[in-house]
This record gives sequence, structure tokens and C-alpha cells, in this order.
Amino acid sequence: MEVIYWNEKIEKFIKNLDPETSMRVDRTREVLERVGHLIDMPDSKSLGRGLFELRIHGKKQVRILYLFKNNKAYVIHGFIKKTGKISLRDMAYARKIQKEVVELA
Repeated sequence: MEVIYWNEKIEKFIKNLDPETSMRVDRTREVLERVGHLIDMPDSKSLGRGLFELRIHGKKQVRILYLFKNNKAYVIHGFIKKTGKISLRDMAYARKIQKEVVELA
């Protein structure tokens, strides 16, 4: 499955991670490319309404949010998770970008 980074912001976020965390993100992204919709815990989790998170564990808990459209995975947002729940700000941003992808992709 093709994985597409929706904007420069997500590419920059991943590029600026420390080397070990960046390597973990790449490995998890490769799993997504290989198995597509079949990816599941512990690598991925549904957030509902068509939004999913790649779960990268290590020194930092990184979350990469993505969605599927036209047999492609669109990576739309990333952040370092510091609490038990995803912040309202991160979810609002992800839902806004999700709407863009659905309309434009």
C-alpha cells in the first residue's frame, strides 16, 4: 500500500525526531505499507470515524495519525504523546486535515 505524507509539517516532524525514534517510525510505516488495512495492535489503533494512529513505543511515545482513501494511507499528523489521551487540539487538527484529504485526495 502506498503511504503518502499529506503535508510538509508531518514530514518535518518525523525528520526532526531523534535517530532511534525516527528509525522506529520508519519500521512501523513499513509495516503499514506491507499489510495496509490489516495492520493492528500494537502497531496501529483506530481512533474512530476513519482515523487511525501508528503507535511508536520507545524512549518517546510517538503517535502518527493517518487515514485510508482510495487504497492509499495518508499520514496527516504526528506528535509526542505525553498523557494518557490525545489532546483535543491534536484531535481537532487531525479531523480538519482528515476532512481536507477526503475532499481533495
